[in-house]
Amino acid sequence: MKNKFNAKLIETFKDYDSFSKKYNLSIGEILQIDLNRCGVCLKNGEVKVDFRVRFKGQILDDYETWYALPVRDGEDTPFSLRDGGIYCFDIKIGSYKNICLDTCESSYQRGPNLLNLNSRSRSSCGGCTACVHNYHNFYDSTVLKDKKQLITTEDIENFYNEKNIDVSSLTQIAVVTGLFKNEEEIVEHLKRIKDVSSKRGFDGELMYFGCQVNSDRALSEISNLGNTFLIYALDNFTKREMLLSKTKYGMDTSISYISGIDSLKDMSKGFASIKDSITRFPIINIYQIQTPQQAKILNDEATDLEFYLKSRLELEKIFEDTGLKPKRWENYRPLWYKYYNGEELPDNSFGQLEKVKRRVNNGRIS
Repeated sequence: MKNKFNAKLIETFKDYDSFSKKYNLSIGEILQIDLNRCGVCLKNGEVKVDFRVRFKGQILDDYETWYALPVRDGEDTPFSLRDGGIYCFDIKIGSYKNICLDTCESSYQRGPNLLNLNSRSRSSCGGCTACVHNYHNFYDSTVLKDKKQLITTEDIENFYNEKNIDVSSLTQIAVVTGLFKNEEEIVEHLKRIKDVSSKRGFDGELMYFGCQVNSDRALSEISNLGNTFLIYALDNFTKREMLLSKTKYGMDTSISYISGIDSLKDMSKGFASIKDSITRFPIINIYQIQTPQQAKILNDEATDLEFYLKSRLELEKIFEDTGLKPKRWENYRPLWYKYYNGEELPDNSFGQLEKVKRRVNNGRIS
């Protein structure tokens, strides 16, 4: 049985136990992968169907963490929330609190020490078929909350003041947007963020998440800001041109990727080709679909839960000799939760970013 977004649904709870034995994965990990793949039904109707819900929850023996999911009708997902409980096929698997509409906020804190700045208004996004923000008629005014952009020095200062943010306590400021006119504008914006924030005592990591910085000159200018991290928003290997990360500039680099658009073979080939060019584990998101247009680019293999389980194991093999591991706080919809390659990951779900000791050796960070 498939839901309206072409995802094949699990038929009984016992199937999770079968997959657990087949792939040697805990049921908790498999349940959370399927939850992010299928979305959730809200029995009390707190958020409209096809919109997004955000809540803090804990499933089985996992850590408490945040979830951000598409809201489904009951026939389109085996997962549901009601009266503080998370259910799968009416079997209680966890608990939740702080349920709310997941809005297009321009900027927000991911825990006490991490700040995301969506400087250019996600409600103005366009062009990326995989992203729900590309479909401007989908959301209404109850969701679109990010009309104010952060452009000038005064904008940034006012934002810090209005939000009462202790900038000196931040370990990372992440600029997450793809709406700049060109890479020169991005570089100037990052310089402005660094300048304003440093004057308020910020000495943490400045991260840019996007795909518009490509030239040697721009990459060099960003690296000269000191303690910088570039995540290239690659998303997939087969439906866009690929840029290998620029480790030679003495800054940390990685990519973001959406699992479910490429085939397993293309995914494996792509990651094998770049694993030695990045310095941190890639941010890998399970493809969450909210519109019929998004469903059209779901890979045929990825309609099945097993695709994501196989992808997880394949990626562990690819990165096994690198020493790189995922960080749970970086991602609300990952392939890994409490465990990675059979080992328990630290409970860093709410943004306690560790200080990274950096050593540059022949242009490569280690």
